[in-house]
Amino acid sequence: MNYQAEADHASYIRRFGVIAAQFSIFFLSFIGGLAATRIFYELYFPAASWLGRPYTAFPLAALFAFVVWGLWLKITMRSPNQTEIGHSLTLFPLLLNLIYLTNSTVDLVRSRFIFFVSLWLVVGLVVECRAQKAAWKWWGIGLICTFLLPVYLFTMSALVGRDDVFEFQVVTPKLGIVHPTGYPLYLLLGKLFALLSVQSVAWRLNFASVVYALLAAVFLFLVMWRVGKRPFPAIVGAVVIGLSPTWWSQAIQAEVYALNVLVISVGLWQMAKVLMPDAEIESHKWMVWLAFTLGVGLTNHLTTVILIPAAVLTAILMPNNQFWASRSRGFSRDALVAQTRLKHLLQVSAAFVLPLLLYAYLPLRWQAVVGEPMGFARFVDWVIGGRFQGALQLMAWLRDLTRYEVVGRLFLENWGWFNLAIALLGIGWLLWQQWRVALILVVTWLGYTFYSLNYYVPDLAVFLLPAQIMVGICWTLGLGWLLQLGEWRLSFQGGFSIQPVLLLILVGPVVLLAVRSWPQVDQSDDDGRTQWGTAVLSLPLAENSAILADSDKYPPLFYLQQTEGMRPDLDISVWPDEAAYRAQLSVRLGAGQTVYLARFLPGLEGLYHLRSVGPLTEVSPDALQLLPTTATPTQLSFDTITLVGYELEPVARVDGTQTAVTFYWQTAEPVSVVRHVYVRWSGEPAEAGQHPANNYYPTVAWRPGEIVSDYHLLQAPVLLDSEKRALQVALAPPFSSLDDLVWQTVVEVELAATEGRGLERPFRVQSVDATITGATLPEQIRPKQSLPLLITGFGDAESFDFRLEPVSINQVLGGRLAASQKWGNDGAEFLLAAEVYVGEDNGRYRLMAAHDDGVVCGWMQLQGDGCVLGEIEVSGVPIPAGAVNYEDKIALLSVDVADANLQPGGQINLTINWQSLAPMREDYTVFVQVLDAQDRLVGQV
Repeated sequence: MNYQAEADHASYIRRFGVIAAQFSIFFLSFIGGLAATRIFYELYFPAASWLGRPYTAFPLAALFAFVVWGLWLKITMRSPNQTEIGHSLTLFPLLLNLIYLTNSTVDLVRSRFIFFVSLWLVVGLVVECRAQKAAWKWWGIGLICTFLLPVYLFTMSALVGRDDVFEFQVVTPKLGIVHPTGYPLYLLLGKLFALLSVQSVAWRLNFASVVYALLAAVFLFLVMWRVGKRPFPAIVGAVVIGLSPTWWSQAIQAEVYALNVLVISVGLWQMAKVLMPDAEIESHKWMVWLAFTLGVGLTNHLTTVILIPAAVLTAILMPNNQFWASRSRGFSRDALVAQTRLKHLLQVSAAFVLPLLLYAYLPLRWQAVVGEPMGFARFVDWVIGGRFQGALQLMAWLRDLTRYEVVGRLFLENWGWFNLAIALLGIGWLLWQQWRVALILVVTWLGYTFYSLNYYVPDLAVFLLPAQIMVGICWTLGLGWLLQLGEWRLSFQGGFSIQPVLLLILVGPVVLLAVRSWPQVDQSDDDGRTQWGTAVLSLPLAENSAILADSDKYPPLFYLQQTEGMRPDLDISVWPDEAAYRAQLSVRLGAGQTVYLARFLPGLEGLYHLRSVGPLTEVSPDALQLLPTTATPTQLSFDTITLVGYELEPVARVDGTQTAVTFYWQTAEPVSVVRHVYVRWSGEPAEAGQHPANNYYPTVAWRPGEIVSDYHLLQAPVLLDSEKRALQVALAPPFSSLDDLVWQTVVEVELAATEGRGLERPFRVQSVDATITGATLPEQIRPKQSLPLLITGFGDAESFDFRLEPVSINQVLGGRLAASQKWGNDGAEFLLAAEVYVGEDNGRYRLMAAHDDGVVCGWMQLQGDGCVLGEIEVSGVPIPAGAVNYEDKIALLSVDVADANLQPGGQINLTINWQSLAPMREDYTVFVQVLDAQDRLVGQV
């Protein structure tokens, strides 16, 4: 009787387990299917808007779930071990998509990234169930590269960088000399990547960092697998470390730190090999290789020296002290032991010193690049980074307690409190299981953290990166230990492990951190600098001329010349201060060289003739007397000044979103009044005026008969359709009222409709007449102003009504299913420039897009009266009429001058009336300048 009851109970449990497992498979697949429908809905909206309705999204998700469920049944029926192969919660990571499904905000990057992470984790769990131990190494490498490689490539720039990145991109292909400490290993390896025949040189060197980072992640996987004994947590940990913000940022740009973490990862792998008790290796040979790795690392970054204490500890702590022991036996055992130890020490020393010979690169290439011997003193100072020694203050950890806050914040930004707690569990577990390895990790972490506490540099995060790796290793070990708790299984057929549930809980915060980090790390957007440089070097500049550029304009110009071969005859340079620029200008002009400025250098008028050559300014001792043949002649008179010609670029080569025009001015007699040039499109407000020739050449400095070229960029107006607009120009004294300007038309230009894609905020708003796909709006505005809106979509733009509603009103914006299946999927694309008047009350407001027939605000949303496009903070006070607005923080109301008659050497008494527009945390200094009639500075305080 009891046997029968137990058998019935076991049968019931098995049946319940099978049903529960199958339901789990169906439900989790259904969540994945819903996520897929939303991604396709938002990606191909409005064509795929039908995917956003419940009556289509639910059936499609269910169909997807049925397919997955059927495949699962087929696999488990063929499997000899259903409890392993048929893991019902293997699909549990698909629940990560609920992070996005429960958020109505449209974010195409976040949705696809989370979906990709969930699928990757599912594949990893399936592999964990099926892969043999011998195959895990290759599965691990494949899974790590499959995840990190596309992420790095999507966020990597193909263009020239800034600061050190620019320097490496320019110097590496030519095997030149970079700033201390020289980095010979990086330059030699980078040269190999520069020889590739794909993309630009900048892309190739950025890609080199991607390769270094991927290899580093693979070696960390090997370290964590060997120490933690579990391959799948090691794979997850390697990917998590690769997504930490600092590592990620260095993995996608041409810098030395990705190669540095590769060296550190290899060194840690070698230490782990000799420290593990079950290591069946010749430890002394691995110590030789470890010494070689440290020597190689020092030729890339000197902070590798911080690994040396950990390496010495490894030699001391290795099991059975194999490095120091001798295998000899017999009468002369003591002598042989001493001889063997000496041999090992010599091998290690040689392996460490030999790679340092790479530093011979510096004196060898110095002679070729600079043209003179480097000298021993300069060589030593260069290698040790003598110019940076002042930044290292070894007692800062004791004297400056704020350093702990700085370093602690960097750890929190990369990991967060939750993940740091898991890392603490990991180091605790490691101390219990493998105390030698734990001691190595702690010593390494302390070394790099101590260095960062005492090093005062702006980019401190990259020097703390090795310590972040130690945290990542401990996090992985903590993850593995916690997942061991998931090995417990329910005792019925088809039972399942709670390991996937724990994995989701532990990895979820990391995924959210990576999602938040993506916009800050992403460098894939075009900043326009390379386009600007290409346009400048395409100008008809004089042969063998010089361009004196500032630190922002110099990188794209020099990079394009040195790596892409554009205008190799030009002498492009940057100088430390204004005095150096003036000295260079004088010397070069005295030698008969043509000089162009790509920076502002005041006070040249009267000494030289100035004229625009595109965005550059040519400085010349001679005046331009003839109108260029490329110019279109015209005759527009402005008193004594005549516009004699112009050149028009409807689409500016330096910036495709603007129109470029070069005016050619001429005066028949001296001009006694300073006049600014104002430019606009007809029907649009004018921008602030400026001196001709890129704001360099006041009209009072012109010589009679001289032709002055004057370059301007005009932002295209927002146009719904292509339209002909007049390009207009005016001349007037500085500070003239824009309403009093007398405009003359230069030429009429056919302007294309404004491109509306890529607005700041994507939306998926639908009405029966139209859809809204994107919007741009300010986050803060003052009272009694018009809130500017830029809206893109399809259909009838005028059918929407835009209004502001206080956030304090708890309004329900939805509640009924769409009655019609015919929504606004058709119609031409539109771009709408609208304004919403803001009242005088401060507060937080919602910007609503409403429609008389109702709107649907996004995927799986019910039809409502309106959709929220954003929240706007209305704060401050209205700006008084006639006031000058300084960055929307301070308004200059008026200036009262007591006596307008000034005497040389005298003083002027004035009262400046200000009004605060918003709370300010900064202190501001007021500068007052006095200019004469020729716009020259005669007084300042």
